[in-house]
Amino acid sequence: MSTNPTTEKEANSAWKLHPSYRGPALHEQLAANEHRSAEDLRNLQSRAIRSLLEHCYDLVPYYQKLFADLKIRRRHLRDSGILRELPALDKETVAANAEQLRPRYLTPEQRETKTTHTSGTTGQPTVIHHDRRSMGMFPWLKQRELRWFRYDPMGSLLSIRPDIEMAKTPQGNYLKKREILTLDSWPYASGLFQTGPSWGFTNTNSIQDQVEVLNKLKPNYLLMQSSGLEFISLQEIDDGALRNLRAVQGVSSTLTPQMRGQVEGALKVPVHQDYGLNEIGIVAARCPEGGRYHVHEEHCHVEIVDEQGRSCDSGRKGRLLVTALANYTMPLLRYDADDLAETTEGDCKCGRTLATFGAVHGRYRRTAYLPEGTFERWGGLQSTVYALAQEQLSAVRKYQAYQDLSGAMELRIDCDESIFDDLSASCKRSYAEAYPTIPAPPLTVMRSTEFKGEGGRKFQNFISEFTPERDE
Repeated sequence: MSTNPTTEKEANSAWKLHPSYRGPALHEQLAANEHRSAEDLRNLQSRAIRSLLEHCYDLVPYYQKLFADLKIRRRHLRDSGILRELPALDKETVAANAEQLRPRYLTPEQRETKTTHTSGTTGQPTVIHHDRRSMGMFPWLKQRELRWFRYDPMGSLLSIRPDIEMAKTPQGNYLKKREILTLDSWPYASGLFQTGPSWGFTNTNSIQDQVEVLNKLKPNYLLMQSSGLEFISLQEIDDGALRNLRAVQGVSSTLTPQMRGQVEGALKVPVHQDYGLNEIGIVAARCPEGGRYHVHEEHCHVEIVDEQGRSCDSGRKGRLLVTALANYTMPLLRYDADDLAETTEGDCKCGRTLATFGAVHGRYRRTAYLPEGTFERWGGLQSTVYALAQEQLSAVRKYQAYQDLSGAMELRIDCDESIFDDLSASCKRSYAEAYPTIPAPPLTVMRSTEFKGEGGRKFQNFISEFTPERDE
């Protein structure tokens, strides 16, 4: 579906601002930006980058030293392209220089309003300070992507997520097991837009309990971590719940094409995704028409570079670097997201002119050092599980593969006893055949209801000791 200013203005009209809101209608400006000329968008980004660089040059000790070491003077900042001369900023550097990344002075508007944390993949999470503008962009960008997904704001929403990522109960407590949180609006739009009702349910509940809640509430929209969507798609869901469901959104982790096909085929609705970082906020959203990610250029600047830090050619995979344009309280320039993504070229068929990047291939640290053939064999195991799920709904509830330092894998499956022997044999066969170039390391298959990392913020269905850091 091609879009234009008229289609987006009409789609935006369904989103009514809350009567108590008295600020500017930022969502209208965001919609207008989406079809501006490429030159106009480049100029907008250049001005934002120059302003941020000047702030860093004048007030942020870490960057003052960096600019001096690189012999960058203030006059050089007139060209926003100087940003590419800076080295990438990784999590370790942020952790080691957290105080030096804070400016010596902030205006009242720039004084921090909230903190988030790095993901903790390299050890103790680092506190990231955000100012009012940085945090304030979240609900507007969330509304933009839901408009792109053509969500009806008056529909109902069910979120199944970790308890710390959801609203607390009226008593100020986290949700208990099997407790349903009922809200009269969508949590991330509360106080800004008028919406329909929403419910919250923790992902530490059993998959059977999650299906029971989905069947009972019959929401129009479902929000879950990508692995959770995968597991719920393996279950038998009532026809009434499926008829009410209009779309689902996968968050927090990569949704592979194979997983997307499984979820969309089972739930019979499209799966939508965005891309964000705790340290930055929402970075981009996957275009329903073009399949690429559109960058929220008002909020951040994205680059994809090779191992030498050079811009990647179109269609190539590279490291994803993000510059936060709205956060002056703790500026992150060319922040290495530790993710691999593809570059794109040309216009997106949806008609939007915002910058884009292609498929996200997951954490670099989780993919760069894996033994040859690992992902091919892992894909073979997933295909076997999906094939069985299509034949016997709810026979498989959850699964996880673990790879040790010898390369051997252990596959744990929560499944019915009656199918285990056949499933185990099929998994071993697909595992051996998936990558015949070199002999496959041993595979052990077992029935289990216990999984590594269960109860954490992000459940991983594949864990390798070759990438031992936490991925939360």
